[in-house]
Amino acid sequence: MTTSFRIAIVAAGITVGLPAAADSTLEYVVAQTPGQPPKAQPVLVKDGRVMVKGAGGDSRLDLLYSRAGESLFVIDHRKHSVMTLDRQELSRIGRQIEQFQPLLQGVGEQLGRLSPEQRARWEQMLGGSISLEQVAEAAKPAQSARIVKAGAPRSVAGVSCEPMSLVQGNAKTAEFCLADPGRLNLPGDDYATLRALLHFSEQLAVSTQGLAGHFGISLPNVQIHDLAGVPVEVKDLSGHVTTTVTLNRIVSSALDDELLQVPAGYRPEPLAPWQ
Repeated sequence: MTTSFRIAIVAAGITVGLPAAADSTLEYVVAQTPGQPPKAQPVLVKDGRVMVKGAGGDSRLDLLYSRAGESLFVIDHRKHSVMTLDRQELSRIGRQIEQFQPLLQGVGEQLGRLSPEQRARWEQMLGGSISLEQVAEAAKPAQSARIVKAGAPRSVAGVSCEPMSLVQGNAKTAEFCLADPGRLNLPGDDYATLRALLHFSEQLAVSTQGLAGHFGISLPNVQIHDLAGVPVEVKDLSGHVTTTVTLNRIVSSALDDELLQVPAGYRPEPLAPWQ
């Protein structure tokens, strides 16, 4: 799945129903069509950190976010590796993609004329793990996006939420249901941390121009920086496969610090658009 979680931090003045010392686990379920069984995606929140387990339904991939360091760690259990992404890396990747922009646009314009051999050579130059279609899509000028309300309030996992749609150009690219923070019973610090992660993910999506999924960074793509709340359901309509992430329940209980850490012995891996 190649979606990206984007939202801004708005945490002041929130009334919540749990003690400030509590940790939070938001249990989401990821479903993809057609026909794949749903998969669990727990989101653990503790002391300014968020661990997304099984990001995008992939049990071998976790994402760890630190609010204090404004850093995202992509933990790959297949490779026993970790990629680190912070604001400095966001700026570097953005500059690198900008330098490639004229070349990428040229590839996109000529895509239909390339022979299979030429396509294979280009994809090999780009590391062999990203398609030319993804490159061509990333090279297109960004379309303006707007959020529109999509009907009456409804309930997800017993939480009332406001249905909304994300529209880019003339196409609806996502549907989501946004829950008011007061209905989630999250501690104020945990809510602020979730909003910080979603804001960071929005910046990531802008910097990588839609290629974040190539790095294994799979989070909801909703861009609601002017709205308070947390998505309790997100349906990504931007790709060939529809992916829906739905909240199952929220649990308040103490979490072991080791659950929100990079495993010992995992080697650092550089993050680059073309690898």
